[in-house]
Amino acid sequence: MDQELVVYFDRRFSELAQELKRDLAQELKREVGGELKRDLAQMGQELKRELAQELKRELGEELGARIAASAAETRRHFDVVSERLLDKIQLVGEGVIGVDQKLDRFRAEVADEFHRVDRRLLRLEARVIG
Repeated sequence: MDQELVVYFDRRFSELAQELKRDLAQELKREVGGELKRDLAQMGQELKRELAQELKRELGEELGARIAASAAETRRHFDVVSERLLDKIQLVGEGVIGVDQKLDRFRAEVADEFHRVDRRLLRLEARVIG
């Protein structure tokens, strides 16, 4: 074989090999790239969904704990306030009883005074008439 022919075939095979590599690389990029993009998009969606679910769960638990703590604190506060109100109501009741007793004593005193005035008036009438 002629040396020029060998050089030509070497160069031609080299060109064909590079062209084949380029075509193969482009085809691989196109197929793998598209598939990779789809897979990444799908994984991204799954990750978003999982993160959203986890975030909802954690926020729900945290919110539930805060609500429970707030309810317990509110209950304690209500218990204290209601205890104070009961004490004040009891004081008012005792005051009403005291006023009622004073009124009964005053009523008895007034009735006694009216009896005395009535007797004096009767004696006075008896003197005037008699």
